[in-house]
Amino acid sequence: MGDFPHTIHEDHPLDPQVKAFAQASALTDATRAAYWGDLRRFIDWGGAIPAPDKMVASYLVEHANSHKFATLARWRVSLGKAHSAQGLEDPTKTELVNAVLKGIKQKHGREQRRVAPLTATQTSNVLNAMGGRLKDLRDKALILVGFSGGLRRSELTSLTVENLRERTGGMELSLNTGRVVMIPYAQESICPVTALKAWLAASGIVSGAVFQGINRHGRISGQPLTGHGVALVIKERVKAVGLDPTRYSGCSPRVGGILEGAQDEASGILDGDSMPLPKAAHGHQ
Repeated sequence: MGDFPHTIHEDHPLDPQVKAFAQASALTDATRAAYWGDLRRFIDWGGAIPAPDKMVASYLVEHANSHKFATLARWRVSLGKAHSAQGLEDPTKTELVNAVLKGIKQKHGREQRRVAPLTATQTSNVLNAMGGRLKDLRDKALILVGFSGGLRRSELTSLTVENLRERTGGMELSLNTGRVVMIPYAQESICPVTALKAWLAASGIVSGAVFQGINRHGRISGQPLTGHGVALVIKERVKAVGLDPTRYSGCSPRVGGILEGAQDEASGILDGDSMPLPKAAHGHQ
C-alpha cells in the first residue's frame, strides 16, 4: 500500500478532516476509494479529525456487532493515516484502542457471519418488485451489473462512464483493479446492459461515477455511492421481497453471481423463465 496522501500546503482551502485525502497520487484507485469511504463514514457518524482515542474506541465498539473485524481494522488504519499524514497524534495506536480491538476480536471474531448470496431466483424477485422511479432504475442496474459481472462493491462504486465501452454482444467494463469484464446482452427484463443504459439515460450522467447517490428529493447527488451505500441498497431491496436484510450485504449479488456461474446451467434458470441471468466474460488489460 502506498504512502497516505499529505496536505498540499498550510492554506489549503479544504477542511482539516479532508486535507489528508487531497493529494492521493501515491495510492491506487482502490486504496484511495477505501480511505475516502472510511473517513466519510466516520465523519457522517459524528466523528472529527483530530479525534481523541475515546471517540475512535466508541466508533469501533458501536459497529462491532454489524461489521467484520477485518473492516474495523481497516477503519483503524484509515483513521490513523488521516492523522499521521497531517502530523497529528495518532489516536488509533493508544492502549485504549488496542484493548478495544482485541476485545472485539475475542468476543465477536467467531460470530461473524458469511454473507448470503443473492441467487438468480431472488434477484429476479427483487427486480420484479421494482418500479420505474430514478432510484429503481439505478438499483436495478447496480444489482444486475454486480450479479452478472461478479463485481465487488469497490468496483461498483469506482466504475465511471469513461470505463464503459459498448461492444458487439455487450458492454465492456474496465475496472480499477485492471480487470476487463464484458457483461452480455440478455432478455430485456434481466439484461444488465439495457438496465445500465436506461439508468444513465434517465439520470443524465455522461461522465464520472456511474452509480451515484440520490437524495430524498429524487435528485442525483453528484457523488459516487459508497460501499456502505451499496449495502443499504441491497438490504432495502431484499427486505421488500420478504428476505431477512441482516443476512445480505453489498457483496451478495457478486457472491450469488459467482455461485450461480459455478453450478450447472439448469440451476441458474429463473423460476417461470427459460433464460438464466447473464454471466460476464472476464479478461485482463
